[in-house]
Amino acid sequence: MSGRVHTVLDTRPVASPGFSAALEAAGIAVANVPLIRIEGVQPGDETAEVLQRLPSFDGVILTSMNGVRHFASLLRNAAIAPDRLPPVFVVGPKTAELARAEGFAPQALPSAAYGATLAAELPDVQGRRFLQPCADIAREETADGIRARGGTVEQLVVYRTLPPSDADAIRLAEIAARSGYDCAAFFSPSAVRHYAALLPRRIRPDAAIAVIGNTTAAEAKDCGLRVDILPPQQTAEALAEAIVEWAR
Repeated sequence: MSGRVHTVLDTRPVASPGFSAALEAAGIAVANVPLIRIEGVQPGDETAEVLQRLPSFDGVILTSMNGVRHFASLLRNAAIAPDRLPPVFVVGPKTAELARAEGFAPQALPSAAYGATLAAELPDVQGRRFLQPCADIAREETADGIRARGGTVEQLVVYRTLPPSDADAIRLAEIAARSGYDCAAFFSPSAVRHYAALLPRRIRPDAAIAVIGNTTAAEAKDCGLRVDILPPQQTAEALAEAIVEWAR
């Protein structure tokens, strides 16, 4: 397609005001069609047992904003204050910002907002134990990186990533049939997978594909999508800026 962009498809379950505002300021409309749903887990005996063992860990690893939200919710339900946690390590500035708002005190950030970078740059990993609150489909790159350096990681599922609702799947098909967007923005590999499954190649609009980071870009390529836009920083605001710049 040409570089003209009139409407961007935002595929996240919760729209980011900063992302939408940056696009709308450039005269680009935003259509939000969630391609994943996020659902917190109900605390059970296993979760309670892990939370009781929090002091035994040497660190807590938070690699997503959803992980921060739902882990903080579990702590509140268990009446555990964030200041009782071992050191908290987060993957990037946006995750750190939310972590602080939830009462956590994150340590120094990695040089790039990727789980593999966080695992590679953690200090004193050998022989240390880490807890990673995460999704049910969490990637293993952070845990594998820590284990390769002699540490151990225990993952605690605090939320689940579900397919889009039937209503959102129908809405996506309707918008695609009208070519109602010029660019589709993806913020997770799972959203890419659902998009490719819901819109086979023969019925996809010739829209630009914008992805937030390298992991999502790799998934898009695996699904047969051409990646047109990849920002230098892994944030929603950086992705919006990259879309605007590409459109120009």
